[in-house]
Amino acid sequence: MRDLDQALADAYNRGSSGRALSRSPSDSRLVEARSLDSPGESGAVPPPPHFHVPGRRTQPLTWPATVRALEREHGARFEHLADHLIAARDRDQIRVLLVTSCHRAEGRTTLVLTVARALARRPQRLLVVDGDLGGPMLARLLGLKPRVGLEDVVLDNVPLEEAIVEVPDDNLSILPLRGPVARPREFLQEPGWACMMARLRRSYDLILIDGSPLFTGLSAAVLHRPVDAAVLVTHRALTGERALLRAREVLDAGNIPLLGLAETFV
Repeated sequence: MRDLDQALADAYNRGSSGRALSRSPSDSRLVEARSLDSPGESGAVPPPPHFHVPGRRTQPLTWPATVRALEREHGARFEHLADHLIAARDRDQIRVLLVTSCHRAEGRTTLVLTVARALARRPQRLLVVDGDLGGPMLARLLGLKPRVGLEDVVLDNVPLEEAIVEVPDDNLSILPLRGPVARPREFLQEPGWACMMARLRRSYDLILIDGSPLFTGLSAAVLHRPVDAAVLVTHRALTGERALLRAREVLDAGNIPLLGLAETFV
């Protein structure tokens, strides 16, 4: 893997349209790229790579090797990013944060898991939701084989507690999908989706949604109405300037403030 050149850039303002990226000026204050720690610094020693889920499954959560490598090589950057996300949560009342990308294979899920581990080392109730309805990855990457998932809560009124995987040693919870959703647009218009998100807001201090790529045919306005803000993950070799402009338009159409860019694998 090539070095992670920067974990988060300024709120995207390079577009030619001149439109604002957020509902309020404070949304662009998440972090400046030059304030990140130098590439050679390593962060806090991460917790062990396996956590058992008591009372639910004997299978441990196995964190991907890529996540562990990013923690070793760029831990200070992710710790810094976590601090800025907490500051944005407290300052701008951001409780539900969508992490999305223009395309697949831009490092979105890897970044979500790595920053989630940094956030989990802080005193808060943190939930990571697999919101990639067309290609869910969280369960597979973490070695889980859930018998109940987010889709069962939304469609079949299964109790939310049966779908959430808790990691008490690290103050981290995960809400996985068992598999792709056949009709994503209709799925997200189900009353169960809105009810579930409302309940999660009351139960957690910060919710990270590992969302579908924006260019999958789903309108952001339909896809993530409960979202307070978004971070756009980009890949220098894959995400062109035109794609960034289009992504901003999609988020603007959904009235979703863009909190910042996360550039990976550069």
